[in-house]
Formats: sequence, C-alpha cells, structure tokens
Amino acid sequence: MEPTPTGHDAPSITGDWGRTLREGFTWFFLALGVLLRVLEYSDNRLLYKDEVSLLENLTARPILDFHSTLTEEQLAPPGFLLIERLMARIPVDPRWSGRLFPLICSVASVFWFRRVAIAFGSPRAVPIAQGLFAMADWLVYYASEIKQYSTDLLLALIALDLTARIAAGGPRRRGAIPALAVLGLVGVWFSYTLVFPLATVGLYLWATSPGGPRRPTLGLLAMGVAWGVSFFGCYRLSHRILSKGPFIWDWWDFAFLPLPPRSYDQVERVFWQLVNVCDSPADVVTPLGIVPSALLASALFLVGLIRLGRRRPGGGWLLVGPILFALAASALHQYPFHGRLLVFLVPAIHLLVAEGAVAATFLGWPGAFLAGVFLLTQPTLDTLFHRLVMHRQRPFDSHGDIRHDLLDHLDFQRQRAARS
Repeated sequence: MEPTPTGHDAPSITGDWGRTLREGFTWFFLALGVLLRVLEYSDNRLLYKDEVSLLENLTARPILDFHSTLTEEQLAPPGFLLIERLMARIPVDPRWSGRLFPLICSVASVFWFRRVAIAFGSPRAVPIAQGLFAMADWLVYYASEIKQYSTDLLLALIALDLTARIAAGGPRRRGAIPALAVLGLVGVWFSYTLVFPLATVGLYLWATSPGGPRRPTLGLLAMGVAWGVSFFGCYRLSHRILSKGPFIWDWWDFAFLPLPPRSYDQVERVFWQLVNVCDSPADVVTPLGIVPSALLASALFLVGLIRLGRRRPGGGWLLVGPILFALAASALHQYPFHGRLLVFLVPAIHLLVAEGAVAATFLGWPGAFLAGVFLLTQPTLDTLFHRLVMHRQRPFDSHGDIRHDLLDHLDFQRQRAARS
C-alpha cells in the first residue's frame, strides 16, 4: 500500500471538489442541451417558408442534379443537398426525415463544443460556456430546420478541435493532421462557412510550422492547395445552381458591410452589426435588457480575448479569425454578416464571453459561479418560456430570423423618436 500523501503532496480538497463541480455542471449542461434539441425535433413543427422552398428542390429533382438552377431563390452546399435529397426519399413525413441530419449535427456539436471549450477555455469558464451553448435559443431552434446551419456549426467546431490537437503535440497530433486535411477537402462541400475557419487554421499552421512562415513544410503547402482547389470547385458549382436574379442580393444587401467605413454613419452601422452578433445568434442575454446585454457581452468578449491571448498564444486568433474573414466576405458582397447565417461563430463568442466573465469577477470560484448565474438566468427563462408558453410560435423578424434582434430594437427606437 502506498503511503498517504501529506503536506504539499496532499491533493487539495477544495481543488478536487471544484474540479468535480465544474465537470458536473459541464456534463449537466451538455445533457440539457441534447435534451432541448431532441425535444425541438420531437415537436415536429410546421415547415418554415425557407424549408418549404428548399424541400421543393429536394423532392422534385434527381439526387445528383447539380446543373439546374435551384428554384425559390434557394442555395445550399452541394454535399448538404445530396444528403437531404437522399433523406427526402425516405417514405416518412419530410419534417422527420429532412430535419434528421441537421438534428444529428446539432447534437454532435454539443459534445464537440465541450472538447473545444476544454481545449481553449480556462477550467472555470468551461461550464459557463457550455451552459451558454446548451441554452442558446437560436441553436436549439435551428437544430430542427432543413437548412445547413447546424452543419456549419459542427464542422467549425471539428476544425477547432483538430487544430487544438495539432497545437498540443504528442501522439494524437499525427492523426489530427490527416483528419484536418480531409475535413478541408470534403467539408467545404457541406458548409460554405467552413472556409472561414479553414483560412484561420491555415494561417495559424503556416505561422507555427517547423520551418517558420518563410519555409512552410511541403505537406502544409499541399494541404492548402488541395483545400483551395476543392473550395473553388464548390464555389463554381454553387454559382451554377444559384438563381441569376437579383432577389437574394437585394434581400441581404443590408448585411454586406461597408468595410472600411468611410463616414460616421457607416462606422455606426458596422459597430452595431458587430455588437448584434452577441445578441443574435449568440443569445447572450441578461436581465439588463437588449442593448446593455449586447454591449456587456461585447466587452466581456474583448476581455476574454485578451486573457486567452496571454495564456495561449495563437488561441485568440483561432477564435477571432473566422469573424474577420466573414467580415471580409461581407465587404466583398460574398457572404451576408447577419443572424442565422453566423451560427458557426457562436462557439467563439460563448467561449470568450465566458472567459471574460471569469476574468472580470476577480473573486475566484465564487465570482465564476455568480457570473455563470448572471449569464445563464435569462437564457434559461427564455428557453422555458418558448417551450412551455409560446408552444412553437415565433415572432419572426422581417429577415426571417426567429425573433427581433438588437438591430430591430434600434430601428424601433429610431421610428418612435421620429414620431414623437
């Protein structure tokens, strides 16, 4: 029998209990997140108009038809269309079959988020981040929609997880490198937005390669070229099946940001569009109200980014890089920066907000607990309200998102001021 450790060799009871509580809360929120998504799927709600429009392109087209223009101004990644066309052939209600793949991706993302949170976050921030991710109403709702948003989310998390394994080194690094190569080669056919995390990861690997930025390895160069060729092929095919009419561009015109801004009005517009991401789709809401909650979340995001950057060089870039690339795509009128189209950015926001909340308390584990209660109370109440009171009814806004967001709130305030 080994002697019982004493003195400095003895494990800390507080530390052991703290670790057990953190892990317990993390797994509790993980299980709750899975349950909420499964319940959302089991509601079998009526198809939303975008789902109806996309479904017409699934059932009325051959499985491998990628030369005809999609009707109803719809667009989805070719790989996602392929899977959904296969699912549409199952002889059951399309609400069940068509939403099954998004549900699987959403449930898997809850588990994958835990891996990413542990890899990037500090121990006290992990359960808070997991709670935010589990209770986010946007993520729960879009877990059961026949669109690619859950796929975008899952693939972005897998890219972060593989990069963290590569950065950590050790025996798992070897398996992570080919897995990341395959993810970039195949994943862009299932998620357009995966290109943003891949570009971020590619720059990170290039900057940290053994030969340094000036002498990247041959394997890294080959992987980057393969990713680029694959994405270019997907991009060309997607433009072939996209409607040539102006509707989709006019519909999303407000979400193509003027970067760099050239006037005060443009600066204000970009600022509120960025702050709005913390409200929609990240759902970081508190009892303070819409605008104060979004501003507070943005401040905590910046604090968390600074803290993570100091603790883990390169970690902040891996989380923020996709946001910057999405902004660049928006400025080039290639991808709208708004609402449900930004679901893939939610993990980074939740991780950094949780990290910032823990850093801002200065009270150790009691402060982290209070920060968690403060950040999670309103999302929990909102989720219960939607499940127990609203009964599948959603106050969709004018752009098809599940509720009015910060930008809508500001527009209402301006209209009220103009009338008074």
